[in-house]
Amino acid sequence: MENERVLIGDYLGTIEEFVPGKGTFAEDGKIYAAIIGAAELDKANHTAEIKGKNIPELEVGQIIFGEIVNIRRNNITVIAKKIRGYDSEIDEKTSLYVSNIADKYVEKAENLFGIGDIVEGEIIRIHGGMVSLSTKGDYGVVLAFCRRCRHRLEKTDKYKDKLVCSNCAHEEERKIAKDYGKVENA
Repeated sequence: MENERVLIGDYLGTIEEFVPGKGTFAEDGKIYAAIIGAAELDKANHTAEIKGKNIPELEVGQIIFGEIVNIRRNNITVIAKKIRGYDSEIDEKTSLYVSNIADKYVEKAENLFGIGDIVEGEIIRIHGGMVSLSTKGDYGVVLAFCRRCRHRLEKTDKYKDKLVCSNCAHEEERKIAKDYGKVENA
């Protein structure tokens, strides 16, 4: 099985033979592949690991890109889809509280964000499975859609904090990221 391509859940050996390493997990004394990749069973050091793409774990300080799926009075639910610097996609529920939206006071979050907007934010806290974001400073919406016709909103030189719909000319306010419109950087 050395350097053989394995799939998630493939049997690698027992914990009596090997110590589970990166890309593996142990259950009932048996070691299985946790990711897809090449199995490396080191008989001299008694380790089993998989060389392949690991799904990144969220950490405080990381910059994420995600889609806004719910807006409430005091928080916004963002489904994180990508971590800056990683190729792998994720699907992690995060929260953006009103107090972490901007450096100034924000009365209503729904005035600065819309359902379906793509937002860039920094992870500031992970506690008990809850992930908290911040869009203070240069972070915020990197792609927004018109509330009327759902077309892409464009940044203009005319307004600092407003975007304009290229289809219906509707103007909307957003917490705009410094790199608005550059979603290919995500």
